[in-house]
Amino acid sequence: MTTYSLEDYLTGAAASGHGADALLAVAPNWRRADFVAAVAGLSARLRAAGCRQAALWFDDAALFACALLACGGAGVTAYLPPNLTDDNRRWGDEVADVWLTDHDGLAVARPQWPIGQNPLPSAASMCSGSLDPGLAVVLKTSGSSGEAKIIHKTWGQLQAEADALLRGLRLPAQTLVVGSVTPQHLYGLTFRIVLALCAGWPMWRPQCVYPESLLEASTGPCVWVVSPTLLNAVCDHGIEQALARQVVGVFAAGGALPASTAERLAGVLPQAVCEIYGSTETGIIGWRQWPQAWRFFDGVAADADADGVLALASPWSGGLQQTADAVRLHPQGFDLLGRTDRMVKLADKRVSLQALEHDLLRHDWVADAHCSLHPQRRRVAAWLALSAAGLAALRDQGRPALVAALRRHLAAGHDPVALPRYWRFERVLPRNSQGKLAAAEVAAALASRPQQAIWQVLAAEDNGQCRLTAWVPPDLVYFSGHFDRFPLVPGVVELDWVLAVARRQFVLPPRVVQVENLKFQQFLRPGDQMNLWLHWQADKGKLLFKLDSEAGVCASGRVVLADQRGAAA
Repeated sequence: MTTYSLEDYLTGAAASGHGADALLAVAPNWRRADFVAAVAGLSARLRAAGCRQAALWFDDAALFACALLACGGAGVTAYLPPNLTDDNRRWGDEVADVWLTDHDGLAVARPQWPIGQNPLPSAASMCSGSLDPGLAVVLKTSGSSGEAKIIHKTWGQLQAEADALLRGLRLPAQTLVVGSVTPQHLYGLTFRIVLALCAGWPMWRPQCVYPESLLEASTGPCVWVVSPTLLNAVCDHGIEQALARQVVGVFAAGGALPASTAERLAGVLPQAVCEIYGSTETGIIGWRQWPQAWRFFDGVAADADADGVLALASPWSGGLQQTADAVRLHPQGFDLLGRTDRMVKLADKRVSLQALEHDLLRHDWVADAHCSLHPQRRRVAAWLALSAAGLAALRDQGRPALVAALRRHLAAGHDPVALPRYWRFERVLPRNSQGKLAAAEVAAALASRPQQAIWQVLAAEDNGQCRLTAWVPPDLVYFSGHFDRFPLVPGVVELDWVLAVARRQFVLPPRVVQVENLKFQQFLRPGDQMNLWLHWQADKGKLLFKLDSEAGVCASGRVVLADQRGAAA
């Protein structure tokens, strides 16, 4: 196994042909020599302050790398909170002497050292410093599917993992690495930071969480480090052939990549997406490129028990790791059969929630899927993001027909008891940058269908005018009943939305006296983007409104309001 010293990371010795003037990062540019000096300066400051532990929170990948290597050079344990919730800020305060960050001000108790775009350099060279392979980088899982876990990864394990990737995959040289995942999690840490430093890849500094920002960054030869969720969105967004040729490699991890997405991208990109299978606890385990089978990385010793549950060990796993994944081992590699902790028993029959999701993703109407037991009733529920074709089917045929078609699709390969009894539909599932869904959001979504749209203020003026925009939820509760076959937002609901939004924007009298010149002209349908213009004339006690969509003006009028005594405002 190759091991890399601090000098290797700083000078690019792990990849030939990278001198001091080479770019270590772009957007904005950062030369390697300046990066080395910044690492040296920050490391010296940590040593002078007597720091032993530091919490890191960065949006900028290159500044994160600078802080991480400075910690390594100073013998400081780096703690990486997965997000900035209250619990994680408290965790950072409990374990760290100082916070290193590129944010102006975090709501934390410990001292924080803001690390700007051009950290102060040091005249002293640190390139000959050692990097203790036993020094830890400490991660905390997001806890989206249960209790969060604290995971210690040593520098030796991180280096061994990067070395396995360099030896096991055909990686392009001197290529910009662009990522949608944060380095605060192991996937982003391994691929956007440690592997990029070892492979000599310059880093695109911002995190690209939207298809537009990912494609904007891909103006030259680049490697994507992304989630399957973003790749689904890229397919929906579209990618030009000329731009696609710049993408010389794609890594995807954090969830299942639908076969339809993998196939579509294989027809556009120079090579198929490389899916990575692993976890924070185990590190990397295996990889595949559609339509090939999964293969273990060199160095992974794997076995399965009588129930097919995978256990493994590797130089980067920290010993034997028992997974909850069922596999089928074969000479060519292995097949993933689903997680045993995502198996439920219904009517004495075992039901794989992951298998249901896999088959739902094979349907043209489904862009993303999550299945679980309903939070109040012990039956399977499906939470789906509809594709453009799925949204069109909902609009044209109605919700009952949509559900019936999806149930027929699943019935071909699943026992009737496994078919979802409860269904919820969205435009996009609210996955985080790691492709995970928070358990609380899943429970809330399955518990009830939405009654409101989520409005975003576009402009608010001092003269009582305001412009807002929102999307009509595909699964609005008011579509049921009279609108089962042709879902539309009832006029009374449109008026209720107008008043509810206006009361959040303005201080209005409590009582509606009358509605003047009320007109309903165009339908609002599932998935429509709607725009709302409000004008509160306080001196007249009147609220003027206009609600429109791409089809035209949907509703307009004036609402007269008064206080409890009956007088107009």
